[in-house]
Amino acid sequence: MNFRKILSVFFPARCPFCKGIISADEVVCRNCEKKINRKSIKSTLTTRTGRRFECVAPFAYVEPIRGAIHDYKFNGAKNFAVPFGKYVADVLAESVDIAKVDLITSVPLHKARKRERGFNQAEIFAREVGRLTGIPYAETLKKVKRNKTQHELSQQERIENVKDVYAIIDSAAVTGKTIVICDDILTTGNTMAECADVILKSGAKTVIGATIANVENRPKIVDKK
Repeated sequence: MNFRKILSVFFPARCPFCKGIISADEVVCRNCEKKINRKSIKSTLTTRTGRRFECVAPFAYVEPIRGAIHDYKFNGAKNFAVPFGKYVADVLAESVDIAKVDLITSVPLHKARKRERGFNQAEIFAREVGRLTGIPYAETLKKVKRNKTQHELSQQERIENVKDVYAIIDSAAVTGKTIVICDDILTTGNTMAECADVILKSGAKTVIGATIANVENRPKIVDKK
C-alpha cells in the first residue's frame, strides 16, 4: 500500500467538485468526471514586445470549475492541486512534446500576498504537473511590485497594471530553454503575456502557458508598446 492510500484511511480525499469522498486512486468522483467537460483549449497570446506563444487549458471557466478554483484559492482547499495538476499535465501532453520541455514555473505572488494567503495556488499545482510529467519545477520569476487585483480593473487598466511588475530571478536558469508557465485562470491573458515577455527577454527559447481554466470569448486586447 502506497503512502497516499495509507493517508486516505485517516484523511479521505474528496472530489473538488461535489466534495464527496473518493478513493486514493481517483482525483474526482466518477459522476463529476462525466460533468466537468474536460477539454483541450488552446489560445495564442502576444507579449508587449510582439512575441507570440501558445497557452493551453483543460477547462473553460464555468461551473463547477469556477467554484472549485475559488475554493482552492480562497477557502484553503490546497489538496485540489492534485486533480488540477493531473488535468493540466494531461492537456500539456496532448498539446506539446513533453520531452522538449526543460522547466516548469509559475506566475509568482507578491511576498505580502503570499504571506496573507499562505501559499501560491499557481505554484502548488505547477509542482504537481512537474511531478506527473517528470519535468523539473523551478521559481524563475519574482513579483517586485504589489499591483491591484486584475479582476477589479477594466481591460485597458489590466494592461497597465502588469507592466514592470515581474522580474527574472536568474537569467542563466532560463537561457536557451523551453519553459511552461502555470497560472490558475487565463482571462485577458495580460498577466501570462507579461510573465512570458520577461522570461523570453531573459533568453528563453520558447514559452508555453498552462492554466486550469480559460475564460472563453475573452476580449483580445494586447499592448505592444
